[in-house]
Amino acid sequence: MLKVTYLDSGLYLEHLQETVEDWLTLRVILAVRMGHRLVIERSTASLLLPINLVKRSNLEALACQEPNLFISPVDSEYLEVSLQGTWVCSDESGEGVFVTALNSTIETVLFNLWQVAAVGASSFIY
Repeated sequence: MLKVTYLDSGLYLEHLQETVEDWLTLRVILAVRMGHRLVIERSTASLLLPINLVKRSNLEALACQEPNLFISPVDSEYLEVSLQGTWVCSDESGEGVFVTALNSTIETVLFNLWQVAAVGASSFIY
């Protein structure tokens, strides 16, 4: 399972071994016990990845086999990777968590690409 956490400061991607259903069940139980509101809905999330990283991976070939993943060009430097899954949030702030289950190989490739892209982006800050 891939978990994308959206915050005001950006997004954070995690690769977890549990299933979406198990994770959602625990999240619902926690919200009910805490008396918090919880919104769960089908949604789409997007990641921007540098074209040069994606071209060096086998993501595009793997994407042909995954109905919940779409890749489209944004400009000459980036591709948008769109994922279908579930959006979970507790309020209207825009902060929340997106979870999806893909082929485990695709999840690993996406996670690794995101890590490399994040390191490359942070090197421009300093």
